[in-house]
Amino acid sequence: MYLHKAVFFHNNMYTAYIKILTMWSVYGIIILSTAWSVFVKEAIMKREEKNILSKRRILDAAMEEFSQKGYDSASLNTVCAEKGISKGIIYHYFKDKDELYLLCVKECFDKATQYLKDTENTDGSSEEKLKKYFDARLRFFADNPLCLGIFADAALNPPSHLSEKIAQCRKGFDELNISVLTRLLSNKPLRKGLSADTIAEDFRMYMDFFNMRFKLAFNSAQSKEDLIKEHEERCRRQIDIMLHGVFGCENEK
Repeated sequence: MYLHKAVFFHNNMYTAYIKILTMWSVYGIIILSTAWSVFVKEAIMKREEKNILSKRRILDAAMEEFSQKGYDSASLNTVCAEKGISKGIIYHYFKDKDELYLLCVKECFDKATQYLKDTENTDGSSEEKLKKYFDARLRFFADNPLCLGIFADAALNPPSHLSEKIAQCRKGFDELNISVLTRLLSNKPLRKGLSADTIAEDFRMYMDFFNMRFKLAFNSAQSKEDLIKEHEERCRRQIDIMLHGVFGCENEK
């Protein structure tokens, strides 16, 4: 009898022991699984953060190179040498020089477009609004000199094989320019047979010719800053001529 109780007690203890081990094993697996999941997520986040920082570093270096030298004279070898970036890292994140250039162009035009939208002023006459718009453009480029160089190269001296892709990169910027001019024209009585859309489209065609003229002079000794300033001033003057003509009033001094 005592032997039977001892065996029964032993079996119960063994069963309880197995249950405890099983329970702790399950808890252990859950804890380890949770810890591993957290570890993996943190590792992925760190890797993604590192990728973002690495790509940003390469883009900033490329932005400086393209801004200072333009597409034709820019070199990824120079970027590697001056910024301590290996060429393998560059090609790990970017396909080639063309992709880097287009990303820089898009970033600059997107920033300029957003800045002009954020600083748009609706007060004053049509002429005053136009002046404020072009003043805002000049302020943006004064505050973002790297974008100034990229803008000048892409707008006035674009590589021919990237012209269509550059046009896509600057599409929002061009549409904003046209919309500003169209709104200005819509507030004025137009000559019979003319519409704001037609005039805006003709003006854009003229600006393409105007930009080509500046492209021919781009390699002169004149600085990019002066070139852009002259470009903006001439653009403003041409809009004024388009709106008011070239003849002055008899009583105008």
